Amino acid sequence: AISENISPPGEFNASSQNFTFMSQIRTVPLPSNDVTVTKGFVARSNSPESQLVSVIVSRRQNPVIRRGNETLEFDDTIDTLFFPEMTIERNLTNHNVLILSWTVGVTIQINFIQITSPTTTLVLNVAASVAGIYRERTYGLLGTYDGQASNDLRAQNGQIINANSSLEQIHRQFGVTWSIDPTKSLFHYETDQSAQYFSQQNQLFRPSFIEPSNSQAEDASIRHACNIDPSSLPASWNIAQRTCYYDISVTKDESFGQTSLNAGNEMLSIKANQRNPPLFDITLPVQKEAKSGDKIQLKIIASSEYTSSVIQLSAIHLPRDAKFNEQTGMFEWTAIEGTEYVRIRAFDMTYNLTATHEIVFEVARTSNSPTQFEVKILLFFTAFLFTFLSK
Repeated sequence: AISENISPPGEFNASSQNFTFMSQIRTVPLPSNDVTVTKGFVARSNSPESQLVSVIVSRRQNPVIRRGNETLEFDDTIDTLFFPEMTIERNLTNHNVLILSWTVGVTIQINFIQITSPTTTLVLNVAASVAGIYRERTYGLLGTYDGQASNDLRAQNGQIINANSSLEQIHRQFGVTWSIDPTKSLFHYETDQSAQYFSQQNQLFRPSFIEPSNSQAEDASIRHACNIDPSSLPASWNIAQRTCYYDISVTKDESFGQTSLNAGNEMLSIKANQRNPPLFDITLPVQKEAKSGDKIQLKIIASSEYTSSVIQLSAIHLPRDAKFNEQTGMFEWTAIEGTEYVRIRAFDMTYNLTATHEIVFEVARTSNSPTQFEVKILLFFTAFLFTFLSK
């Protein structure tokens, strides 16, 4: 979660605090194993038109993408879905990778992975990147975004767990505290499932707190698969290598571990290069009221926190007779009675990242302007009079 408060309290409270962004994951145990895998992700931003967006693995082992009550699908010609508060992009070369980008400055990468051990099942590998403006404002399993590893194990009550604690202590004092409260769940549930059901499964699950042990030959093989130097100490491995090594040690599935490695390296690259989507000017409205005939001019600006980025603006949708200058960002329109909207796309040409901003116009007619019905009546009588006089 990302707090709206610039200096949020240490304790997390979903009921009494306001958040710019909120996300949850769903994990389930692997059969005949002591570990869990991720089967679902759901999130929403605080944008006025934002809806819950979820990516889950169904009981039939199919990926399901939802926004609000609508199930979303890509077709052969569309790889990006645009919405007022976000975009969902399918990787052009690997359709098992989704990029979810919210205009508030959050990017989530989800990899669909088919593992084969101990049983064949589809799981999710989820990685997150947030804009630099959210430093010291994050909560949850990913830690506190402030550049200090020492406080990443912050429990929901604000207590910092020592990183040198045992695995069992970290699990019970940190991990368990972030279990989803059934009354605060954001997920959509299939028939015969509920938030309470998954909460009970969490309580019943007993993980193993013993580090996986490998023979010398297994260790060498896993290190090779995870691009780990044969003579290096575990303390020197990056997070992608550690995740890869652990995943293969537990599941014995090399492809699963290597997918984790690739996803981890991608997110490390994003972090190193500070690749976050463009941000629109925070003063831009998302809704605007006007009267018919009003001359509306808006300067639409998007920028990046990275000096090397080149931002290209384009209009995805314009109201009737409206104009948008892609070079200057100037939007001009003479308001027409009714509801209309403009949607502008900001594309970071350097890092191939996209953000969109939408403004909805509610245009009322002026007190002395005719309604559409009155205009039609006037045109009818004008035509009638012209016909009568021409006889």
